Amino acid sequence: MACEKKRVAVIGTGPAGLCTLKHLSLSSEEYDIVAFERNFWPGGLWVYTDMTGKDEYGVPIHSAMYKKLKTNLPKELQEFPGFPYPKEWNSYISRQQCLQYLNEFIDHFDIRKYIKTNTLVREVSPISSTDKVQWSVKYSDIRKQDASTEEIFDAVFVCNGHDSKANIPTDIADMDKFCGKILHSRDYRHVETFANQKVAIVGMHYSGEDIAIQVSTKAKRVYAVHRRKTMSPSFPDDIIQKPPIVRMTETTVVFSDGTEAEVDSVIFCTGYKYSFPFLQEGLISTKNERVTPLYKHMVHIEYPSLIFVGIPKQWNHFPQIHNQSRVAVAVLEGIAPLPSKEEMRSESDQEYQDLLDAGKPVTYYHFFGDEDRQWRFNKELADWAGIEPLPPVMQKLNDYVMLERFNNLLGFNKLNYEVTDSENFKVLNK
Repeated sequence: MACEKKRVAVIGTGPAGLCTLKHLSLSSEEYDIVAFERNFWPGGLWVYTDMTGKDEYGVPIHSAMYKKLKTNLPKELQEFPGFPYPKEWNSYISRQQCLQYLNEFIDHFDIRKYIKTNTLVREVSPISSTDKVQWSVKYSDIRKQDASTEEIFDAVFVCNGHDSKANIPTDIADMDKFCGKILHSRDYRHVETFANQKVAIVGMHYSGEDIAIQVSTKAKRVYAVHRRKTMSPSFPDDIIQKPPIVRMTETTVVFSDGTEAEVDSVIFCTGYKYSFPFLQEGLISTKNERVTPLYKHMVHIEYPSLIFVGIPKQWNHFPQIHNQSRVAVAVLEGIAPLPSKEEMRSESDQEYQDLLDAGKPVTYYHFFGDEDRQWRFNKELADWAGIEPLPPVMQKLNDYVMLERFNNLLGFNKLNYEVTDSENFKVLNK
């Protein structure tokens, strides 16, 4: 007698969800798969819209894409292993090219058939019985939210990303008194909006640098507000660097050094907060931007059939989540064995304590942009699931690209690269 198929839900069809669908569909096990996508089209945040805030159905806009965005890593570091971008494309690609790539990936692996678009997941909750845990998933057609449907699944993969809930500082006094425009980079779309304005841009990580440089081409004056010890030596001289804002008035911002500047707009490029509004209350915690209780940043310790793909931040997203989703499916199949709950909790807590002991901020548990952390984690996952880690050339190229970006902020994305083998790469036009 044939075994009944396991029903598996995938929430979100950005890169993490698409990789998970690929590995589920190619798995040695047979699964009944349903992927839930609230947008009209798969691709996650790479699906651009001019709208900000909420869409025409009253649902918060997910995408943080802006009109003139280009990738901040070369395509050689942002592709799924075994599925390359077209060779004729430059290394730094547009958002349109990235979305095209994702849809070619979907069609190549024939996974579009699993995706329910225009679907809003309302609640995911465990259903416990004496022998197993199943999952209730309640959802609505985003265009008909007065009606909902419930389906039962054996496992749920959470792949909704982490770049949609804006993190705006709460320690700036009198922000409510400011009469100008305040927005988060999530809602930045067009540089022309800031023509002839005086603009303060808060936060100088990748998006902050990019937006500051873009806005400076149209604005009257731009202030780059940050806490960084060092900035790129090629950071534009016409962008004025300032320390953190401590207070606002109706027309000005006051900096921590006591100076004051008149501004028309403030753009916060201050990152995002983890958000899982569809998960039953109490199922997870996001205190201090640490999603708990998770083992290896992905497996729910109390409910191992609830698996998160794409939680880590600041890593080579596409190749890393491709491998992570492969490991996630291996966990579901029992190929990657899980220790006891006590051991999983102890290991996770020790990793967090080690980061604190190393002087990292409490919010850095899922931050993988430091030194070689992402590569150590990739090998750790690969060893656990018995698969190949990403090739050494990825780390070598990443290190080169990061240094090039630092030293040549205005020209780094004009370079093109070629990976020649698992160890080596070439710079084609330096």
